[in-house]
Amino acid sequence: APAPRIATPAMSAPLSTHADIARDVEGPLFNQCVTHKGVLYLSGQVSSNTAESTTVAAQTKDILDKIDALLTSHNSDKSRILRATIWLSDISTSAEMNAQWDAWLDKSNKPVRATVEGKLVRPDLLVEIQVEAAVHSRAGPINTAAAAAAVGPYVQAVRSESGLLFVSGCIGLEAGASGKMVGDTVEEQTQQVLANMRAVLKAGGCGPQDVVKTLILLDDMADFAKVNKIYEAFFEGGAVPARACFAAKTLPKGALVEIECVANAPN
Repeated sequence: APAPRIATPAMSAPLSTHADIARDVEGPLFNQCVTHKGVLYLSGQVSSNTAESTTVAAQTKDILDKIDALLTSHNSDKSRILRATIWLSDISTSAEMNAQWDAWLDKSNKPVRATVEGKLVRPDLLVEIQVEAAVHSRAGPINTAAAAAAVGPYVQAVRSESGLLFVSGCIGLEAGASGKMVGDTVEEQTQQVLANMRAVLKAGGCGPQDVVKTLILLDDMADFAKVNKIYEAFFEGGAVPARACFAAKTLPKGALVEIECVANAPN
């Protein structure tokens, strides 16, 4: 059976039991990353190669490279760091650490910082750094040349801060400058409608598998079965979303079918 679109605690074992908190890069005792209300919290980072990185400078560089990678993979970067805490096994090495930090830092966007001396978890670890950073906003309009352009004062889609993607009604227009209607049959137009929808979903970081709700408008309800056959294939055998379907008096540009959707963009 196709996998459900919305997992419940009984169906899966998510890293977080709270919908508003994302936990990632799980370890046996803690996660490396937690995101909540637009802020990314990284666990303390240490050098992964202390056999070769035996100085504070080398370990600091290793750590900052790891932080860069984690920030990038979680939709942030060093210019968005809000706070940093640095632990040194020997506070007299702070100048050595600071030289690496200064070379790496975005000078226009310095975070608040604390630097303290402390005994780290292993004797070969000389420095540990923990940061918190703002993630880039996910909210905003979505537009792509790979789908037919909007035919009125609206955008192809809008993504909310929570990651919901609201896709405007798609009709069977070609993408590109021509913008002409594809075919005279409901089957041809449905194929193009879904091609446009797929392109908008992709631009918004989604795919058919992320769609949770659709609305289909038909020029003629007698075309219901024809549209259904093509629509079902769009989901490639996966679970189908919630849906409503109506016959409309008239559709834009003389279209025979129009489909809009809502998708849940992955983190």
